This record gives sequence, C-alpha cells and structure tokens, in this order.
Amino acid sequence: MADHESFDISLFGLWPRNPRYEGGAGRTEAGYHFIEPKTRRGGGDDDMRLLLNDLTAEMRAQFTFFKRLRMRAVKRGVQGDDGDARAEVKAATDAIALIIRTLEKADELQRRLAASRKDEEERQLNFRDYDNAKAHFLDLIEKRAEELAERKLAERERAV
Repeated sequence: MADHESFDISLFGLWPRNPRYEGGAGRTEAGYHFIEPKTRRGGGDDDMRLLLNDLTAEMRAQFTFFKRLRMRAVKRGVQGDDGDARAEVKAATDAIALIIRTLEKADELQRRLAASRKDEEERQLNFRDYDNAKAHFLDLIEKRAEELAERKLAERERAV
C-alpha cells in the first residue's frame, strides 16, 4: 500500500460472530467483550475471533502512534532538523506498512473463520434436514404397514 496518508484504518474493525455480506441476514452487534480466557465459553473459532479482534484493536492503536510519530518527524525535517528526521520517517513508514499488512492478514483470517463457521452451520443444517426427512419417511412406512396389517386382519376376520 503506497499511500499511507489516505489509508482508512476504520476499515479494520471488530468482527461480529455472524458477519453480513452483501446485505444478507446476520447479527449486527460486534459481540466483542473482554472475558477472562478461563471463563470463555464456545469453540476454538470463537476464541480465535476474539484474539484477532484484540490484535486488530492493538494494531489500530499502533498505526495511530506511528502515523503521529512520522508526522512529527516530517515536521522536524521541514524545520531543518534533517539528520535523524529522515531515519525516523523511514522507520515509522516501514512500521505503518507492516501494521497494514498485519491488519490485512488478520482480516483474511477473520473471513476464513466466518466462511468456515458458515460452512459448518450449513453442514449441520443439512444433517438435520436429512434426519428429519428420514424420520418422516420411516413414520410414513410404519403408518402404511399398520394400515396393511389392519386390512389383512379385517379380511381374515371376515373369512372366518
């Protein structure tokens, strides 16, 4: 990312448990709360999501810090204190670039987790649909067998 001045850090926010894509249904609250690790409930995916949210918040704070540091160094360079200012500008710019790449990786991981969670929910839904359909057809078979048994029993009683 070449232009650090126009980079919008607000794009990297906290991820909700069920993100919405393209206007789809989903929860809108972030679901981010500081909870002691020993009292957290949920699976590893949820722990990873919260960890990535923590990382994102930390990276955003560091981005702001290094941006201010770079701006101060640029101001000192313009005022004539050029010696260390260039090195500080370069170091801050490199740190900002690393933070941006880290945020992009965290975002990519969040997207993978969301896709994985969605796939798992769909898989569970398919299993439930299969189980419901199986139970329905077994019930139909049992009812039909009872009808046939009653009909044969009635025919035997008439024949006697």
